[in-house]
Amino acid sequence: MNSLNQRKYSSFTRTAQQGLTLVELVVTIVLMGILAGGTVAYVVSSTQSYVDTATRNQLSAIARLTVSRLELDMGGAVPNSIRVTSPIFGNQCVEFFPAEDVTRYISVNFGSPSTSLTVMPFAKGASMSGQKFPVIFPISAADLYAQNNPGPLGVISNYGQSVSSGIETLTLSASHLYQPGSNRKKVFLASQPVSFCIQGQKMYRYKNYGVKSSQCTPSTPSCLPTTAPNRAVVSDNLVNSGITAFEFIAPSLQRNGLVRINLNFSEGSEALLIQHEVRLKNGP
Repeated sequence: MNSLNQRKYSSFTRTAQQGLTLVELVVTIVLMGILAGGTVAYVVSSTQSYVDTATRNQLSAIARLTVSRLELDMGGAVPNSIRVTSPIFGNQCVEFFPAEDVTRYISVNFGSPSTSLTVMPFAKGASMSGQKFPVIFPISAADLYAQNNPGPLGVISNYGQSVSSGIETLTLSASHLYQPGSNRKKVFLASQPVSFCIQGQKMYRYKNYGVKSSQCTPSTPSCLPTTAPNRAVVSDNLVNSGITAFEFIAPSLQRNGLVRINLNFSEGSEALLIQHEVRLKNGP
């Protein structure tokens, strides 16, 4: 073989040796696949962790807002006006009279029915209007909602502040007999009852439906409002099946009333159970 042919052969040999064999190519592809799979798994895991964290934060925010709204409203309830329905498949309602204001009465005829009573002026009287319920010594929710006469609940069809010489006169819609009186002479001015009801996965707040002797539920025909603004969504993502959402512990001589709240919020694989107690600070 002459020198020219030798140089060509050597050049061809070196070029061939610089390529990849089939085995090397397959191994490279497998390794790249493993690396790609690991990267994808890491990205998916990180993304799922972020989604789970965001979901938990969302459920926590919903729970905080819901409990805050319940505590704010219940904290201003007329004493002993709380009543709850029995839970049915997780659906349940709690109802109470909101106290617009409280003061002390000066003169009330406890011996015979009367259409008026005099009190120390209500602080919020100038800003209140509409139907109101002067309440004296409420010791039973049944008596309040039954509007017994004699009883603790009177009615003012359209409240308007009437103050003269530092004394406010409340004119009732009809003659009413209050019995008994309060040793601290407290009189609450309540507005129409409100209800918080769990229905399915939502909690609603109901208002402006009047006073009912039997407690209303969303399934009671023509009892609670069905449209805004008298029905408003408070929260979503509730899965309370098998859980008693509202428990009322009646007051005693040693303590005030107590409402226990148990709410289970859930979305996807995440769930958050909230257990909270609302202490009713006012006494009759």
